[in-house]
Amino acid sequence: MRALLSSIFILISFPALAGELGDAKMQRANKAASTVVRERMAQERPADAAVLQNVESADIVVVSGEYDRVEDVLKTLAIKHTVVRPEQVGGLQLNAKQLLIVDCPGNLDAAGIERVRKFVNAGGYLYTTDWALLEVVQKAFPGYVEFNGQATQNDVVEVQVKESDNNLLKHLTLSKENPKWWLEASSYPIRILNKDKVDVLITSREMKTKYGDAPIAVHFRYGDGQVLHIASHFYLQQNQTRTVADAKKSSAYLKEDTALSPSTKKALEGNVDFADDVVAGDLSSAYAAQQMTSNIVVERKKDQGRIESLYGKTIKAAPPAPPQGGAALGVGTRVKELERKDGQVKVRTMEGDERWVPASSL
Repeated sequence: MRALLSSIFILISFPALAGELGDAKMQRANKAASTVVRERMAQERPADAAVLQNVESADIVVVSGEYDRVEDVLKTLAIKHTVVRPEQVGGLQLNAKQLLIVDCPGNLDAAGIERVRKFVNAGGYLYTTDWALLEVVQKAFPGYVEFNGQATQNDVVEVQVKESDNNLLKHLTLSKENPKWWLEASSYPIRILNKDKVDVLITSREMKTKYGDAPIAVHFRYGDGQVLHIASHFYLQQNQTRTVADAKKSSAYLKEDTALSPSTKKALEGNVDFADDVVAGDLSSAYAAQQMTSNIVVERKKDQGRIESLYGKTIKAAPPAPPQGGAALGVGTRVKELERKDGQVKVRTMEGDERWVPASSL
């Protein structure tokens, strides 16, 4: 996959803007949270930690945005990735084995939206935040979820994580205390349209009371792929300290109140990332968002074998170029057979392109 990306993607970097990821205190909380995520996975989920270490930059494609920076979360977690601009998406040959993450606001043109739809249909995994609900998810996958029309205030709400064995929710909380979720001014609450196909992973009773709908994180399948969308952002930029437990120093909180294993607690003792102003409430909230991102990366990497198996047929004799235009299928191209009719086979490539070819081509 590295060879594929070397000719397609332009890796870009962005300077950190003052205040972009919150004040210095919140930046320290996010750094401390990433330390907990990495150490907890190493101690309690070593197989998953090894999966993260094997992620290549080609496995994760981040579409940069104006109001969110998941690339900073990935960098802090030491997860390799590639960054592209929104206007590049329509021309990318995204591969069904990849994870595509779209930062808010997700301003993609029509070609970009169609590329995203084909990518997910082929088996790709899409992860989006906030305004990308309206700008990407609703446009590419109508009928599943939508913006409910009641934009939030600059707010923090308590969230409830679904009791489930879903791997996306593994180790999402540090203790029995519910984490808080930051909502930037004008964040988009999520309304469920298809209750049979959309799985709500995280909810907030406060969110429902204030803004009409409870979902914070939702997941659904489309074609051979998956979509995960969360309200607000990947990276905690603000929080509120509401309880005595929230105000506790993070070092004491980790040792005394969390459900971490003894080996994880031991490994975190004396870590310099847990400065005195990093309190439990900030740490647990930042941790939840970062752990979910790590879980998604792990699950996508594990799922690549399933995607490989879907495309088990190969073009053995190059078929004629399609009369309506488009790229010809070269010998060796891996495809999934969709249907057969009158000596023709409808196939789909791992890039999501579909066409009819003579059965003798396979």
